[in-house]
Parts: sequence; C-alpha cells; structure tokens
Amino acid sequence: MIKLNLEELFHSKNFKIATGIVLFIILSFFLLRKNPKQVEITKVTKGTYQQILSVQGKTKVKELYTVYSPVNGVMRRIELRAGDKVHKGMTLLTVDWDIVKNVKAIINGQVLKIYRESAGPVSMGERVLDYGDLTQLEIAAFILTEDMPELTVNDVVKISGFGEQTLSGKISNIEPAAITKVSSLGVEEQRVPISIEFNPPSGMGDGYELECKIILFEKPNSIIVPSSALFRQDDKWAVYILEKKRATLRFVELEYQSEGTSLIKEGLNEGESLILYPGDSITNGTKVVPE
Repeated sequence: MIKLNLEELFHSKNFKIATGIVLFIILSFFLLRKNPKQVEITKVTKGTYQQILSVQGKTKVKELYTVYSPVNGVMRRIELRAGDKVHKGMTLLTVDWDIVKNVKAIINGQVLKIYRESAGPVSMGERVLDYGDLTQLEIAAFILTEDMPELTVNDVVKISGFGEQTLSGKISNIEPAAITKVSSLGVEEQRVPISIEFNPPSGMGDGYELECKIILFEKPNSIIVPSSALFRQDDKWAVYILEKKRATLRFVELEYQSEGTSLIKEGLNEGESLILYPGDSITNGTKVVPE
C-alpha cells in the first residue's frame, strides 16, 4: 500500500513541479554564486622606516683648475688629450711672447677638457683646458626649498646609477641661498644647492648623473606596509584585511609615506594579511582568494 502511494506520488503532477522548482533553485545557486576574487596578499611587518628624499645629482671635481693664456701671443700646439695624466709641475701650456710663458700644473690629476689644441695666435685670458683630480669628486644637487626643513648636514645618502652598486655618502654642505632653476617642464623653481661627499669608485668621472636618496630620518620598530595597499575612503586612509577568506575594511592612521612605503601609526598589527592594489571590484565582505 505504501509502495503504491509512493509510486503515485512520484508520478503525480505536483511532485514533478516541486522537483523542478528544487532543481531550478539548486542550479541557480551554482550559476549565480560569485567566484572569489583573486588578490595579491602581503604581510604587515615591523622594521625600520626611512623617510627618503630622492633627487638627481651630478658629479663634479672638488677642485677644478682651468688653464688660461696669461698673455697675448702665439700658443704652441697642445699635445695633451682629455684623460691624460697630469703631474704637479708639468707644463700644460706654452705661449711665445717677448719671452716664453709656460703654465704648469699645480696638482696631480687628469685633463678633463681641451678647449683649444691647435697652435696659433691667442688672446690673454682665453680658456685652453680644464684639469683636476678625479679621485676627489663630490656630487652637486639642487633641493626644492619646500623640502629643505628636514634636511641637515651629515644626512646619509644612498647613491645609485653607476653600474649595479649602491654607494654611500653624506651631505657635506648646504648653501645658504636658493637659486632659480628651470624644471624639465619649463617651470621656474627655487632650489638650494647642496654638496654630497662620497668615495668615488674607479672609472667614475666628472659630470656623471646619479640618483641620490637622502635619508631624512629613520624610525625603528615601526609598522610598515606597501603604499599600494592604501586607499582613500570617507576622507580617511583605509586598507582591506584578509579575514576568513573575505576582504574586511579597516581604517588606519598614516604617519608618513616615502618611496612606496607607508608608516602606520594606528590600525594594523604585525602579521596581518593585507590586500594589495584593491580595485573597485573589492568591497567590504567580498570573498577573496590569494593568487
């Protein structure tokens, strides 16, 4: 009797309709279920935060010597070439006048530039060549006046742009007056000239462009995160934390940012998982999965 009733139930119109509805709901659930978003994850770490000011610098010889013709006369041909060694007391220029005038080197170094090498008439004060000691280089840089308040003599500088090595230096001089410089965009800017002392490697010459990262200050035992994890929401800084496979919105207090790194004052703990580069597709509660 029971078997007969079940067979009647299975073949009834209402059962077929109910079964279809259940199957439709199950199928719709799987079709409409959102797949977790793939995200890039990083860990909140503690370390020493460095506030860095980046600027382009150019090497220059500390003591550049220029040879000028001392009189009007006839200059003898210059046999030296740029790069040739110069020894103290060596004759660099000879001019025939009423008497022979010789100009001699006063230091050991190298010829840096020849302005004129051919023999012939020469005027008093005409520039002939530059020389200097390439082992005594410094870096000249120009800092925007708005960046000057935190800059001090002896600030450490990390120097790159000459091969793969990173060199160390320090600020040796800050000039007291700003000058007007024109930026690459044609904008006039007020900048302060500074000098950076460093130990030049073999092969480096005068006028080499280098990337200088000035360490304005350091703060040890700090919560540090990539700046790419932060975004603005409701005029506040925020991040997404990965919790229970979901993106969880967290507001944070930012203290400093520099060179792609952010120093967090409040809101994060060491070891928490952060979502990097959160886009518009990530919201509070979005299911996510690490890449």
